[in-house]
Amino acid sequence: MGRTLQSLWTRNMIQTQYLYAISEAIASDIPQLSDSISRRLHNDVQAGVGLDPALAQRRSERLTAALRSMSQGLAGAAEPGNDFLVEATVEAKAAAQAGLDLHELIHTYRVLQSVMWDVLLNLTTTIIPDSSQQLLAQKSVSRLQNHWHDVVVAEVVDAYRSEQHRFFYKSEGHRLRIELRDFIAGRRTTPPEAAYNFKSKHLSVVAWGDEPETTIELAGAMLGATGQLVLESTDEAFLGWLAVQTKPSLVGQFTEEAFPEGSHLAFGSLDEGFEGFRRSHQRAWRAYKVGRLTGAKLTSYADVALESVFATDLQTVRDVVRQQLGPLLSDPRKDILCDTLQAYFASGCNAVAAATVLGVHERTVGYRLRSVEERLGVQVSTRHVELLVALRLRNLLQSTGAIGVP
Repeated sequence: MGRTLQSLWTRNMIQTQYLYAISEAIASDIPQLSDSISRRLHNDVQAGVGLDPALAQRRSERLTAALRSMSQGLAGAAEPGNDFLVEATVEAKAAAQAGLDLHELIHTYRVLQSVMWDVLLNLTTTIIPDSSQQLLAQKSVSRLQNHWHDVVVAEVVDAYRSEQHRFFYKSEGHRLRIELRDFIAGRRTTPPEAAYNFKSKHLSVVAWGDEPETTIELAGAMLGATGQLVLESTDEAFLGWLAVQTKPSLVGQFTEEAFPEGSHLAFGSLDEGFEGFRRSHQRAWRAYKVGRLTGAKLTSYADVALESVFATDLQTVRDVVRQQLGPLLSDPRKDILCDTLQAYFASGCNAVAAATVLGVHERTVGYRLRSVEERLGVQVSTRHVELLVALRLRNLLQSTGAIGVP
């Protein structure tokens, strides 16, 4: 009997050591695992996050937190912990507000579970030499993973349904919110009933941060708006349409100082009529995608139209930047060389004008451009468009503070 207990104790100790080793392996590889899951979700049409960058960011943060939680569970912690459950339910509420289908949200957890099971199987066979011990470890991690998944999904479903009911059926303006969403999406041809002239000229805006409604009111006052329509959107952002007769250039008179501290505003284009109402909103929303990522106080669609195409897929942005700028990014002087290249393009490919902007001699600009060409193996003049796009996307990455910025 003593030998049996000793043998059982020894076996449990060995299994515990192996689970710790697997836990550490996952913890050390979280950025790569999160990136792998994000890529799979991005390529999966069932798992789109819509156009809301705040929701995309929440998903990215949740994936990282989920991997950390699973790793801690393998090391013996009682997971999923309350901290992770709070994060998961906050994302579920934001998904409900954005109108993301519940099945799509749950699908992301299935993808997470599938990817993690593949990883766990690989780790057990890599770390554990004995096949019988491998089987025991796989049974343990399977139980832990299934328990984690069941608890989390149950919490997520409850949070989603509760928020969906509150946001769409009990909150103020629920009818208008649903009708406006259908009108913008083209599912209805007549505008909703609201105290707003949908046939006028419109400037659509999106405000978030501190005092978003006040921010929209201030923007309307500056433009002399004759009417405005304001509606709560997702993740504490507010949508606004301002009925204005002014020229688009007057929007350039907006200054950061004119709006509350901690507020953010993105705006689209000045358009007219029903189609203009939709188009201005779509452009303001694209500007919002960039502004939400960068944290800029004021964001105009006219300035960030290119960046908005990529704003919800930072991994693709990294890929484009690395593919185009490649060897240049490993140079110790990469920032100087990139700034010089961007100034050169902004100056109409005029080295003298670029030198004036940079405050250096034109020969210095010429030397730096030759250095760029040597590292990239191409002439700058033949890759003007591609390099300019890559430089702007690199700026986008840097302004977001994203991990892995080249």
